Amino acid sequence: MQHDLSTPELVRHLRKVGLRPSQRTIDAILERGDEAAAPLLELALDTEALLGPEPGSLGPLHALRLLGELRPVAAAEPLLRHLPLPVDDRPGQGAFLWAQEAPQIVANFGADVLPVVLAITDDLTTSALQRGAAFATLGFLATTTPELREQIIDELRTRFARETEPTARGYLVATLAQLKARAAYDEIMAAFRDKTVDRSVMSAADARQLLLGTQTQRQLECALHSLAERYEQHGPYSEEQQQAMAEM
Repeated sequence: MQHDLSTPELVRHLRKVGLRPSQRTIDAILERGDEAAAPLLELALDTEALLGPEPGSLGPLHALRLLGELRPVAAAEPLLRHLPLPVDDRPGQGAFLWAQEAPQIVANFGADVLPVVLAITDDLTTSALQRGAAFATLGFLATTTPELREQIIDELRTRFARETEPTARGYLVATLAQLKARAAYDEIMAAFRDKTVDRSVMSAADARQLLLGTQTQRQLECALHSLAERYEQHGPYSEEQQQAMAEM
């Protein structure tokens, strides 16, 4: 019986469940509350498992998603510091989804993670890709916590004015554009003209379309998905995920 298992034993079971843990397993882990946060984080950060074969490679993804239900602010920094993952151009299902969802999950931890995320964006000792993941997290945080939206846009514009690394600037542009920060339009287009933005992250045409268009940015809305919606829409092996991987 699951109630007879210790919390670490319950969490270890996620390594074996395959594509999706049963609702019974999910409920049993979440009922442990804060006690489950540490073993879930340990599993979520198990890169060796994440890059290995299934079903073990899906265990860290399940753990990451369950952390999104518990929302332990202390997990935000180690999760974001784990990016980018050391994967090749064709990652497995677990690694692909983990990298996509970690910023979304952290954004669901709430307003208290804002200083943590900003500290990573300002850490010039880390890689541009890790800071880029933190910039992306700010976009998701503005979506999950709309009362922070204007503050986050101001923080992004402040950093765009002083950032010099082209890839990091690319992620800044992408996040500002997704948030439709139209007040930043002139400075963003000037940066493209000056060739100080990594266009492999976002092109000038895409930035212009996002900034000036009226369509809601669907990617940001992924941060609002429930746990069930993540499994149904994101996968593993959902139609949406297969299409996203094909476009890599």
